[in-house]
Amino acid sequence: MNKTTKQHISILGVLIIAAGLFVTLFSYNTSPIFKEWGDNPDAIMFHIIGKYWTQGCLPYSDLWDIKGPLVFFVNAIGYWLTSSRVGVYLLQIAFLTTTLIGAYKILRTHFSVNSSILLTIALLASLSYTYNGGNLTEEYVLPLLMFSIYGIVKWVNRSEADNQYAHPLSFAFLYGVTLGACLMTRLTNALPVCGAVAVVTIVLLKRRMFRNLLYCITAFLAGFLFVTIPFIAYFHYHGVLLSMWNATFLYAASYASNTSKDILETGLHYFFLSYFNSILLLFVCFLLVLFKRREPLRIWTWLFTALLPFIWFCQGNGFGNYGTIVLPLFPIALIEINRLQSRTLLVAVMAAIIVGCGSKIRWMHYLYNYTNKEMSDIRQFLHQAPFIDYSSFVAYNCTPHIYLEKNVCPAVPIFSLQDFGRSRIPEWESFVLSSFLAKLPEWILVNRRHSDGALIIQPLLDKNYRMVSHDAETQLELYKRYP
Repeated sequence: MNKTTKQHISILGVLIIAAGLFVTLFSYNTSPIFKEWGDNPDAIMFHIIGKYWTQGCLPYSDLWDIKGPLVFFVNAIGYWLTSSRVGVYLLQIAFLTTTLIGAYKILRTHFSVNSSILLTIALLASLSYTYNGGNLTEEYVLPLLMFSIYGIVKWVNRSEADNQYAHPLSFAFLYGVTLGACLMTRLTNALPVCGAVAVVTIVLLKRRMFRNLLYCITAFLAGFLFVTIPFIAYFHYHGVLLSMWNATFLYAASYASNTSKDILETGLHYFFLSYFNSILLLFVCFLLVLFKRREPLRIWTWLFTALLPFIWFCQGNGFGNYGTIVLPLFPIALIEINRLQSRTLLVAVMAAIIVGCGSKIRWMHYLYNYTNKEMSDIRQFLHQAPFIDYSSFVAYNCTPHIYLEKNVCPAVPIFSLQDFGRSRIPEWESFVLSSFLAKLPEWILVNRRHSDGALIIQPLLDKNYRMVSHDAETQLELYKRYP
């Protein structure tokens, strides 16, 4: 084994250890050190759909959520491997390790080996603030985003150094894979790469490199189809392709268009730290222009790469985990800051990510001793309730954690947050009601605290069910279907 191989193995070992420690400390939805499952319902719903997919349930038919199938598929692989959330935990470490390798390769285009390793580890401090408990859609496309940005960095460097603007087909294929994966999770996850690819397209058109552009488009489409066709074929075969498209696009787009948060509502500090890498690269682009650097290709590429997701952040829901998709901009910003020889800015950047990481570590300490109050109320309520047949059970407006704790497969496709979508998706009420009418589960647990009005299924309860247990303080009610 030569010296270079030993060095690569050592670097890989360091990155695996760093990824393992990070996931263990920050992924409260999967890490074995956390007693509870945290407070993020989305990640729990992904667990549930993935787990029961391995047991014969079909996403978008038996279990439903407004996300693309890729995140369910990753969870299904995790449960197939270990029959528990440990499998998802191990996959997260593998995904994060791959992400770190991509970041290291970006940094190595400018920094030494040791500096690149240290800065790659520092990248984890930036990630910590947007991680939000792990097992979210952004995490599983992050390796593709990172390696796509690596391809863009290499193209920019070569174009500026040698005036060789032809774009490699292998990276065009990767961009297609990335867009396909984002399409199969949440389409907006692809925005950083979309911005960079737009610049590549404009440059090739401007330089009349039509043949290279045509080849790149072909490779891009091949990569896109490589990811999407298996999912399309699978759900078409099972007769739920339309339901998959509705969940992935129609309902998701309606949800996004009917929800937004003002920057001041989320808090400026939260906005700044959540979307820090996009804001940082935009500021660096401003400095490059201010100092009159004659690098238009570099400036325009980084500007578009940072600007598209930033616009989305400003008008979106304000969720911090959205900021995960711009993590690949962090190594670019560090490279440009070093080229500008601005130590003051570098110190300010490191201070910002340390503050963000420190606040997240404090939150992790809180979650380590966290008790889900709603689940505690549900445990006590069900303990005092009569016998329940969990083979035909659904919880209405309750935290989805109950299904994992009870090891219960929900009896209805819309198994959580049932009233949550009524103000965001016009078709939601009829969709929820029809799914309950089609299944008519024997037992329904209702939490009225989470309803902002009459329950969507109230007519169904009045006609087909009787209340068998009730708690006035917790507003929990248990209904049994009439014989």
